[in-house]
Amino acid sequence: MDKAVKVLGLALLYVIAIGVIETLGFYHPFFWTYSAVFAAIAAAWPYFKLCQRYPIPGIAIMCAVLLLVMNFIFGQGHEFFAAGCIGFGCIAEGLRKLFGNYRGAKGVIASYAAMSLIPFSKSIVLWIDYETAMDLIIRRMGDIYAAVMGRMLSKYMFIAMVVLTLVFAIVTMWILTRNWRPRDEYHLEIE
Repeated sequence: MDKAVKVLGLALLYVIAIGVIETLGFYHPFFWTYSAVFAAIAAAWPYFKLCQRYPIPGIAIMCAVLLLVMNFIFGQGHEFFAAGCIGFGCIAEGLRKLFGNYRGAKGVIASYAAMSLIPFSKSIVLWIDYETAMDLIIRRMGDIYAAVMGRMLSKYMFIAMVVLTLVFAIVTMWILTRNWRPRDEYHLEIE
C-alpha cells in the first residue's frame, strides 16, 4: 500500500507542476497561451521519478487522466482537452512499451515528449475556434488580456511553440536520465 501511495503522490506532483504553470496564465496571457513550453520543464522531474522508480504499465495514462480530472474540477476542461489527454496519454504509454522502460531511458524520453503536448489540447481551441475562444476570454479576463493574447496567436507561433515544447521536453528528460539506473523488473505490490 505504501508504494501505491508513493506512485499516486508522484503522479499528483506531476499534475500540480502543470497546474501551477497554468495558474500563471491568470497573470499574463503569455503564460496561458504558451504554458506547454514551461510545463515541459516543470513536470519533467515527477514524471521521470515515476518511470524510474515504478516502471509499471499505465503510468502515462494515469498522469493524463489525473490532469484531465484536475482541469474539469477547476472548470478548465473541454472536449479538445479530454481528447488530448486520452490521446497523448495512450501515445505516451505506447512509446514506453515500444522503447521499453526497463532497458533504458529512451522510452521515458519518448513518452514524456508525447505527454508534453497535452497542454496544447487546451489551447488549440484558440486556433480552431478563434471567435468563440476570444469571446470567452473577454468575458472572463477582460479586453486588455484578450487584446494581448490575440497578438500572440499566429500559426507560426503555434508551430514554434510545438517545436520548443518538444525540444525542452526531450532535453530536460535527457538531462534527468543521464544517470539512469534501469531495473530488471518491478512489481507494484498493493496490500
